[in-house]
Amino acid sequence: MRHIKGFMSSGAVLALAVSGQAFGQDQRSSDAMVSTSEADGIEEIVVTAQKREQRLQDVPVAVSALTSDALEDRGIKDVVDVQRAVPALTITQSQNPQNSSINLRGIGTFAFGIGIEPAVSIVVDDVALLQQAQAFNGLGDLERVEVLRGPQGTLFGKNASAGVINIATKAPTSELSAALNSSYTSDDQFRLEGVVSGGPAEWLKVRASAFYNNKEGYIDNLTTGHSLGASETIGGRLRVDVEPTSTLDISLAAAYSRDTSNPTRTWRYAAPDARIFPIGRINPGSLIAPALTGLDVGPDNFQVRQNSEQQLDSRQEIYSARATLDLGFANLSSITSWQSWRFNQQNDDADYTDLPVVAFRTGGIVQNSTTYSREFAEEMRLTSHGSGPITYMLGLYYANGRSNRTFERLALGPGASQWTGATGTKRYSVFGQGTYDLSSSTHVDIGARWNREDIDARYFATAPSSSGCLTSVCNGENSDDQITYKAALRQDLNQDVMVYASYATGYKGQGYDLGTGATQEALDNPVRPEHSKAYEVGLKGTFLNRKLQVNLTGFWTDYVDFQAQSAKVLENGSLEFKLNNVGKLRTRGIEADVAVMPVRGLRIDGSASYTDAKIISFPAAGCYTGQTAAQGCVNGTQNLSGSNLSNAPKFKYAVSGNYETTLPGLPFDGFIQADWVHQSSVQFDLLGNPALRQDGYGILNGSIGIQDGDGGRYRVSLFVNNLFDKSYAASLAVAQGDSVGNTVTQVLPRDAQRYFGVRMSLRTR
Repeated sequence: MRHIKGFMSSGAVLALAVSGQAFGQDQRSSDAMVSTSEADGIEEIVVTAQKREQRLQDVPVAVSALTSDALEDRGIKDVVDVQRAVPALTITQSQNPQNSSINLRGIGTFAFGIGIEPAVSIVVDDVALLQQAQAFNGLGDLERVEVLRGPQGTLFGKNASAGVINIATKAPTSELSAALNSSYTSDDQFRLEGVVSGGPAEWLKVRASAFYNNKEGYIDNLTTGHSLGASETIGGRLRVDVEPTSTLDISLAAAYSRDTSNPTRTWRYAAPDARIFPIGRINPGSLIAPALTGLDVGPDNFQVRQNSEQQLDSRQEIYSARATLDLGFANLSSITSWQSWRFNQQNDDADYTDLPVVAFRTGGIVQNSTTYSREFAEEMRLTSHGSGPITYMLGLYYANGRSNRTFERLALGPGASQWTGATGTKRYSVFGQGTYDLSSSTHVDIGARWNREDIDARYFATAPSSSGCLTSVCNGENSDDQITYKAALRQDLNQDVMVYASYATGYKGQGYDLGTGATQEALDNPVRPEHSKAYEVGLKGTFLNRKLQVNLTGFWTDYVDFQAQSAKVLENGSLEFKLNNVGKLRTRGIEADVAVMPVRGLRIDGSASYTDAKIISFPAAGCYTGQTAAQGCVNGTQNLSGSNLSNAPKFKYAVSGNYETTLPGLPFDGFIQADWVHQSSVQFDLLGNPALRQDGYGILNGSIGIQDGDGGRYRVSLFVNNLFDKSYAASLAVAQGDSVGNTVTQVLPRDAQRYFGVRMSLRTR
């Protein structure tokens, strides 16, 4: 039945619908950077993947670009949704965004904390976010999302060893315009977004946008009668563009967003005799079975029994000023930014039950945490004019960031934890990239970056279960210098077909293991930097009078000193997290993006990836929870060499289509679209626990609607997400406090259930 559904879905999609995978934009958006109308064939998209405006088809980088119309058509409103459209992208979601990971080509972040950087950098309007968890706040008024795969350290810095998600919001328009978008779903989600843009004067343009999103909970807490998984997000952005002279452009922007939510995990499996949080050799721990009464434990379990309900509050502010001066031979640009992020976690039920798992404490084990991150950054660029034979970009970069975190695990006796930590980073960079035209059809791109980083950390623990820094504050500081570089050779076979080969290096900076049990030794010896070397070949071509577009990429990337974190339950019942340099990894594979317009009004997009992401060398890895000697655990370690990386499906593909047609005699046109996304099985545990494996699955989304046929002033659609009601997990884990591996918990996303909805948009001409 599963294969029949997949065949039916792929066939339906090929006859239907959606624009936009790495190629797409239709005629609705007047703000779009396109140079060819759909009537003439597949549009050209202009991207900033190399920090200057270039045609997507001319960039020797594997890039998927989703334009504003593609994002709207697919209902993509946050970073998590982007993985539906980019096969090489997966996101491992936790019930806390600080422990979530964004992965490209199987490589992501497997170590969590304020002292560790992500492997995938998130950049919003040229501002790189300091903490990856900031990316999970809502987004609005987007012009484009670019996903750059593979190391991008030469242009984007040290925390882009696996890639970059580059987000661009919309610029002000000269003409006065306004738009209002809204949606409502059968599971009670309401979203409203509005924008006003225009130029009060020839030298002044302003754009103001705001959005509100309210999603009801979808996981029932049988203990309290409440619904969990709810969220409420509000945000806004103001941008002012000033052109005081013909050679000077200034852009000022301010953005704010706040997200409140109450996510949780549910029980996927628990053995009848499963217990959690054993304390020493006397207390065997609490039997879980009483807390599972009335629950349908399994992959479709959307119910819990918890006496504490987590509350998350995330607030983000980003202010930026960009000035560009035309020097005649080049543009001199300055990008100044300030960002701050406040994150508050309260009442996290660490045992996921309503049991008094610690004697004399009826509330069980509850965790609270607060994080405050902020960063000032300044970037200067000199970008040449002209198209050859030599073009270049030179840059300077400085950033000063700091993060503070407090943490407490409320429990009596062993298992309690309370600490405060702080980390700081100062970065200085000089970078540049140039292109030399060997001939009119042969081009060489060469770039390099020197990066200097000074880091420091402070840590102090006040609870006895912490293993270090109890009587005095522990301090650490270190510095590091690194050089990354890239070279690419491009050959134009004709004006519509290009092939390229590239070699690039990247790295992720050293970091501090700040968490329960941190010691002075950990602060004296930060985890070593992570290095990557990437080889890539590709073809980008447009054929059949721009009715067919094909982009193919082959890649091979080696990683050394990969940073990862493992968890261990100690004999006294407390949890210990340890950060390690894993050893050597390798990811290799093939990616394809295809767009075709077989007849007028019909567009079909397809994308696929084959990824072989493996641990090449990790001979002394920790054992997974409950692993026996027969399963390879010897003296507390195992050899993971040759194992697959976590949440790295070997195969993932998406097929979409969009059919638009006129409706004779009616004042509007019609459209129908569908999206089918499928991925193969994944392992969610870096240490290889077989209980944390999920089978492959596919999701079908679709919509049907009407739109104004003359100018796109309105659009109304009915849509369905997850038509086949396929349940799947965004992550699997052994329950905290389970020392023998008799349990599995899961994060079930909202999209793991079927729901229907309506979208409406109004805009001026």
